[in-house]
Amino acid sequence: MEFLIMKNNSWSKKIISLFGLLVIATMNVHSDDHSGAADAAINVLRTGIPHDSLYDLEMDDNWGMAVGNFGLMLETIDGGGSWNLVPPIKRADGGSLKVALLAIARDGENVIVTGQQGLVVTRAGSEAWQVQDTGLDARLLNVDSADGLTMTVGEFGFIGRSTDGGKSWEQVIINWERFNDEGYEPHLYDVIIQEQGRVLIAGEFGLVLRSTDGGKTFDAAVRGEQSVFDIHFADDGTNNGFAVGQEGLILKTTDGGASWEQLEKVTNANLLGVWSGHDEVVITGIRELLRSSDGGSSFKSGKSDIQIGRTWFQGVASGAAAKDSAGGAVAEESVFIVGHQGSIARIVR
Repeated sequence: MEFLIMKNNSWSKKIISLFGLLVIATMNVHSDDHSGAADAAINVLRTGIPHDSLYDLEMDDNWGMAVGNFGLMLETIDGGGSWNLVPPIKRADGGSLKVALLAIARDGENVIVTGQQGLVVTRAGSEAWQVQDTGLDARLLNVDSADGLTMTVGEFGFIGRSTDGGKSWEQVIINWERFNDEGYEPHLYDVIIQEQGRVLIAGEFGLVLRSTDGGKTFDAAVRGEQSVFDIHFADDGTNNGFAVGQEGLILKTTDGGASWEQLEKVTNANLLGVWSGHDEVVITGIRELLRSSDGGSSFKSGKSDIQIGRTWFQGVASGAAAKDSAGGAVAEESVFIVGHQGSIARIVR
């Protein structure tokens, strides 16, 4: 796995790369399964070989898909109960696609995956995967798609915009001097498409960028110091959302992302993924898992579980509504996380 390196050396010493962090964490991974222990925070459903990694997870009711390194893809059609390997995607020359798949999104029946070397792969319903000839060459770290608009973000400030399901792209040009005095191009880690043309992007320099015109122009909703790695908005009829990042950073919004409040720090861990809904919050990270059942007013750590305390998880998403809501947090949904060693786990209730 490659490290992301800032173009300016002085900043590269200050900003810790997301993927560099995952490399460091992976060096200390242990594969012991203690999911049945009294302090278990997760139930590990699937584990791969030591060098496997899963970076992102998308779920929609009973369907879900996780993507990772070396073209690794896993799919569920039973709400996360079982996960099956997806046959390798084929390149135009007939060979298998082996580059890192870093992000996945779904818009109706259309699925889009982005990754290394400007990779964009799409699938319409049950049709075959199509590797799109986009001409992009940036490492695409995240993607989202909704209502015909697709946005992708990546290294060195890259923002791409598509209106044909990811087949063709235009680059959104940003004057970065508006957001930092030196004009450095920050790595951008997440993008969220909301209703009515609103788009949010998370990145380095503590940035949360916000667009109200369908991702054509952006203003800063947050500027800070710690990198922001992930954003999620509750699908519960509210405007509540959370963003997480470097050195235990947790932000909360109650107005759809127009303004953000930094919550009291509860950990120094680097936090990589977040899911929220119905006042429940699940946050993944490096040797950390945080859970809240009161809308982020308080959090409980799951790092006493060896599967958390010695590893890392990144992608987090909710599947079909849980039938059994007894005990603990996460009573409304079954929440899944993916990460080190190709692991897929369900949050223990």
